Amino acid sequence: MAVGKEKCLEILKANLLVLLILVGAAVGFIIGVVVRNTNPTDSTLMWVGILGEIYLNMLKMMIVPLIVASVITGTATLDPKSNGKISLVSLGYIMSTNFLGCLVGSMLCVIIRPGEIAKTEVKALNSVPLETEDIFADLLRNIFPDNLISATFRKTITSYDTEKYKANVTINGTMVEVIKTMVTGKDLSIANSTNILGILIASAVFGIATASTKEIGQPFFKFFYAATEIILVILGKLIWFTPIGVASLIGKTIGGTKNLEDDFSRLGLYIATQMIGYLLFMMVAVPLTYFILMKMNPFRFLFTVIHAFIIVFATSSTAIAIPESIRQLEGPNKLDRRVTRFVIPLCAAIGRCGSCIYISISCLFVMQITDQEVDAASVILVIILTTFSSLAIPSVTGASLITVIILLTALNIPPEAAALLYSFEWFLDRMRSITNYSVQVTCVVFTQRMCLSSLKTCNKDDKTLDVLNDKENGIQIAEMVDDEKYSEETFNQRL
Repeated sequence: MAVGKEKCLEILKANLLVLLILVGAAVGFIIGVVVRNTNPTDSTLMWVGILGEIYLNMLKMMIVPLIVASVITGTATLDPKSNGKISLVSLGYIMSTNFLGCLVGSMLCVIIRPGEIAKTEVKALNSVPLETEDIFADLLRNIFPDNLISATFRKTITSYDTEKYKANVTINGTMVEVIKTMVTGKDLSIANSTNILGILIASAVFGIATASTKEIGQPFFKFFYAATEIILVILGKLIWFTPIGVASLIGKTIGGTKNLEDDFSRLGLYIATQMIGYLLFMMVAVPLTYFILMKMNPFRFLFTVIHAFIIVFATSSTAIAIPESIRQLEGPNKLDRRVTRFVIPLCAAIGRCGSCIYISISCLFVMQITDQEVDAASVILVIILTTFSSLAIPSVTGASLITVIILLTALNIPPEAAALLYSFEWFLDRMRSITNYSVQVTCVVFTQRMCLSSLKTCNKDDKTLDVLNDKENGIQIAEMVDDEKYSEETFNQRL
């Protein structure tokens, strides 16, 4: 009896943070419902969410330092051949899953046809007809930033000089007067957003150069290696504030939602179509991929990163969960730090499977409610545009909805109909974000499994590495020999 009690206490202690986060989420929902019934003012919502904002700020301030330090140390321990293979495998996986998300979303929308029962009068939006080519131009500019310091807090985007004019548009057989915006010129401007992709590429270049200089680059390497360990210690303390932050953020979100019942009755089939797409990936595709790769219980693996899942759900951003992802994948899951510290930031920057599901369904949904013909050619065009546009979706709240408006314009469809999608954006944004994240963590496992032979070769050639094999699952862990050898126990002691 005493042994059973000790076992229960041990399990409770090991999963205490998970339980506290779940309690925090439940408390947040209750607070949100109570606040919503009081018709809260903006000031009330601000104070409900203030602790969540502080929590986000604490995590955000660690993202850029962690990406820089971890990517440099990760790539510095690989030879160019191994680094190139890891990059190609992870990029191929990301592009494949993004395309598969577009394909699944489009097929679901064509089969279920949620727009057939959601037709309604379209409200006019003052939208700028953005051009798809500008997405790719901005992507290329931001991959190679001209200033690494400014890349930590801003990125380059194309801005438009516009003029407004009135136009008559026939929608659902009714002539509607709308205010449209015409582009008269283009300029380059600055957006207050971290250029994660540019920082990632620059850090990888520094890491490769560090490896090529060998002994000369060791002081540089050791500095960033120490910085990574220090940041992880700080994050190990900050993560215990997650239950409070989650409760505050969810409470504010639910409390600020209006007309929930009416919007759901009108867009219920559209939301159901989105949810089917997300669940197909989270409950079928991701677990099946992990099981095929590892021959182990996939849900046990997903449970180990539940902290990060809840952070993503609360914040609608996979980038904010980068620190916790590294902590969990390298700790309990014992994945190779050289893989995790490159692939996780890369996935956060361009891994958008859930967003692709959302965008493809939303575009075809708008076509259906505006009586546009949804034929094979239009479906293929939506899939192609969404797949490539997904590479430029920033890891910020609501970015996918902006991409929907861009693609509708490229398809010559009035983007005003996208106003309907704002009603449940707060919910669908969170669902597609956790779908993105579930695919992203699987990408790390997939990349390591595909590059295992290269990692072994690299370990044999590099005398600065000591490899410890996990006999249960065959996954390897690499650490510097000059420091204490890696184990899950020492990892937790650091935190």
